[in-house]
Amino acid sequence: MKCKLPNSWSILAALVTIAAGLCSTSVLALADEEGCSVASLNGSYGIQSTGSIVALGPIGPVAEAGIIKFDGTGGVSQTTTVSTNGLIIPNRSSLSGTYLVNSNCTGDLALVLPVPGGTITSTAHFVIVDHGKEIFLVNTGAGRVIVGNAKRQ
Repeated sequence: MKCKLPNSWSILAALVTIAAGLCSTSVLALADEEGCSVASLNGSYGIQSTGSIVALGPIGPVAEAGIIKFDGTGGVSQTTTVSTNGLIIPNRSSLSGTYLVNSNCTGDLALVLPVPGGTITSTAHFVIVDHGKEIFLVNTGAGRVIVGNAKRQ
């Protein structure tokens, strides 16, 4: 029996096919890593957070759940039901709010919230995950040890 070697055109065609597959995979990966902007957050998200206030406020455990809305241009609003050390505050709505997003998909937000006798500004740092479908947050206010997440509705 004689062994038949593949001709050079067959080898070249196989190499071109493999290279094309590798290049298209690299382009898709690059598209996933393009980054984020304020437009990456647009619409309503269900949000929940838990933790504790350890200083500078009513000290104790905190939990909240509700809706946060991003306008895609840097404006944000929120309405949540809050439990602060067992005291329930239903449907607390922000008075105003802003957010910014860095190209690495991290960002910061600030919400002005009503409190007895005035307002407070609640601040948080966040990261956008799963192409904007979810956000992980940590409250950055002094005396706050609170984390949360929000999922697109």
